[in-house]
Amino acid sequence: MKLYFAGCSHTFGDDLSDRSYAWPGVIAKSLQCDFVNDAMSGGTNDRILYRTLKHAHEFDRFYIAWTYTSRFTRYRSDNNHDVNFNPQLRHSLYSGTPEFSVYGKLHYSVWHNELYNFKLWVQNIILLQRYFESINKPYVMINSDHNHINRWGSDCNTFNSNVKSLLCFDIMNDQQLHAEYTEIQNLIKQIDTSKYIGWGSWWITKLIGQYPVGPTNHLLEDGHEAIANYILDHDSI
Repeated sequence: MKLYFAGCSHTFGDDLSDRSYAWPGVIAKSLQCDFVNDAMSGGTNDRILYRTLKHAHEFDRFYIAWTYTSRFTRYRSDNNHDVNFNPQLRHSLYSGTPEFSVYGKLHYSVWHNELYNFKLWVQNIILLQRYFESINKPYVMINSDHNHINRWGSDCNTFNSNVKSLLCFDIMNDQQLHAEYTEIQNLIKQIDTSKYIGWGSWWITKLIGQYPVGPTNHLLEDGHEAIANYILDHDSI
């Protein structure tokens, strides 16, 4: 059996002296399976979805660790390389290039929409789950970060209070707010949480503070061991 892991730096193994100690390697060793850790430092949910669909028929079991909803990926027209953007505009290859900085700053100052990003992410979860079902592939999903599930997926009154921080809040009437709330609830209901470990209650970065971290605030070996054990203990596939 061959395992596939997708995610960001928390799955890739940033700050580890040996990436074989990242939680995908720990799980694969425990299950005595071959594996590929296709996570990437600075990876995005766009990249996770794209890469997983691309390689879906090459593996037998999948572990998807969704990352921050604020990130996105674009593909260069001159070489097809993926460029992963985050609000800090850090990228190991492109952070020093003017194009990266200008485009990123424009996106996060004008086009970045927290509520829309959350809805898009939930749609991606649903689409990938349905795809796995269509090709009869077993999978597990987790979150690298909380992604404000309890902020957007809360009850109606709490939702209205939480969206006050949005730039567009002042132009949204009660009917629009209710429509946004209803749309999100209907999307969340479509997630198969039996295949999702700790939906709204557990995520990788929750362990930071409980276990040692490295220079860039990523969990070290003990933390990755804890991630793997938690997943194995709750893995239903």
